[in-house]
Amino acid sequence: MTRKKIAVFAALCASALYPLAAAELSASVDASNYAFDGSGDINPESPKFGAAFSFTDRILDNLDGTLAFDSNPVNGNILSARASWSSSLLQISAGPSFGVLNTSSSDSEIVANLFQPGLGIGFVLKLPGILVAEADTDFALPPPAETSGQVYLQRSRLSAGFFLPNVLCTLAIRQDSNSQSASSVTKVKSITDYGLYTEAFRKGSPWRVGVDFIYRVCDYYEGEDSDANRIFGNLVLGGKLTWAPKNDLSVFIAGDGSLYSFALSNNTVDGLSNALYQVKVGFSVDTDKFSKKKAALDDAEENSPNAAR
Repeated sequence: MTRKKIAVFAALCASALYPLAAAELSASVDASNYAFDGSGDINPESPKFGAAFSFTDRILDNLDGTLAFDSNPVNGNILSARASWSSSLLQISAGPSFGVLNTSSSDSEIVANLFQPGLGIGFVLKLPGILVAEADTDFALPPPAETSGQVYLQRSRLSAGFFLPNVLCTLAIRQDSNSQSASSVTKVKSITDYGLYTEAFRKGSPWRVGVDFIYRVCDYYEGEDSDANRIFGNLVLGGKLTWAPKNDLSVFIAGDGSLYSFALSNNTVDGLSNALYQVKVGFSVDTDKFSKKKAALDDAEENSPNAAR
């Protein structure tokens, strides 16, 4: 699937959501060279690029709706919708998700799939100032008939965070996997992160600083005893810098790089001597607060003694 088609699809989704933007809107772009190609090789000299955006609005009291599109440079493209119910301690979410334009080849013999249907579910438990625990997943559902070239995406995250003075520490496991149905084998690509993520903050400061320590396992599998199987580990150091001058606006830059990469199987993995990295830049804005502020300013101006009569 070409980058041009993905970019056009993302632009159409963003333009469709723009008139609705009355709540929280987030967007980001990223690059990574951790991805396996169709033969199980990595190409550190040729990073892949992606983008993501999401829109969240209040449906009812304690019920929010989120629409999101994520073009992950390593895993693929997912379009999702979630309804999230929240209480003072618990948040539960569920909704459909779709793999989009993830057909593995442009070969005319392969049946192209526009959407691969799936489901997303998750929950968050919050004990303010003490603990934040989360479990979340998106996964593809099997179709009635399987054809060569179909790609099934799955992403999962399990985390538990605890608070220290001015620091949030989070232990998390995250996995992104991509399963491709081929004529004779099923190719599986996955990246699994085991990490400690920290974020330091100070009351009244617009800056937040994160430092991450990650063990990352990259796996390519074509079947037992296949010479194409690849698996390698990475000791990764990451970081994130967030600027939030107001409660309704934040901008961030995040990234990580492998300090040491090593093969975990007897099969040789080329390219591990090169720098492996991923970088992301993005923002989040609460447009509903902006709208309310503008309305309040307009009302104040109209009611001002100096207003034109």
